[in-house]
Amino acid sequence: MRNDLVQIAYTLTFTTPFHCGTGLRVGLIDRTIVRDANDYLYVPGSTIKGVVREHCEHLAYLYEDASDGMRELIASPHDEKVALWTLTRPPTMITRIFGSHHSPGLLFFDDARQDEDTQKLYESREKDSTENYKNLQIDLSTQVRLDRLTSTAALGALYTSEFGVRDMTFQGTISGWLRCLPIEDLADGPTYSLLLLLAGLRMIERLGGNKSTGKGRCVCDVTEVKINGQPVEKWHDWLEHLEALSLYSTAYELYQEE
Repeated sequence: MRNDLVQIAYTLTFTTPFHCGTGLRVGLIDRTIVRDANDYLYVPGSTIKGVVREHCEHLAYLYEDASDGMRELIASPHDEKVALWTLTRPPTMITRIFGSHHSPGLLFFDDARQDEDTQKLYESREKDSTENYKNLQIDLSTQVRLDRLTSTAALGALYTSEFGVRDMTFQGTISGWLRCLPIEDLADGPTYSLLLLLAGLRMIERLGGNKSTGKGRCVCDVTEVKINGQPVEKWHDWLEHLEALSLYSTAYELYQEE
């Protein structure tokens, strides 16, 4: 069993407008988007974590053997019945990455933010000027909800939303401790959980609200992977061996017998 210090850096580039909402209304804007203390847009780490978890669950469900009962343990973290059942069951790759009701995860998903050079583009070129161009990060869209029975505009359902503009890029990190079994078939390779995490991260293609209307499309590029402080150059090659994830349950049983 390995207990690795994992550091992953990545970029998110949105190819369409996106909405990471605050749930708050401000003035005539019914749906505002998240900003930091300096009014720069960012993507919350909790949003990224939720989407990555969903992709990891799909992959784990695909590769886990249905006969050993592990698939039943791959479920929403809010499923209390499954949470109680896992008290007497072996940890899954999902719980090793994201934690569970009774075993917290040790990986931290940082907020994805714009770099300093990009932020400077929204500042005034004139000295001592208080003017800025941060409003260029945002587009407004006014929509109306349709009544499904009559296909007409619903009464009182006109609302205005903020969207981040397309082609914005954010940098984020995932760091912390990840305890799992190494994949023996991959020389100098990852643990099962790290391979699953990298695959789930690369699968991100939409983030935020209004995804059904084409919003939030993005590309996630992993720019650096470090294990115990050492950069890993050939992590891309690991993704060609996702079938190794199907051996996790067997490897764990063998580990328990040793």
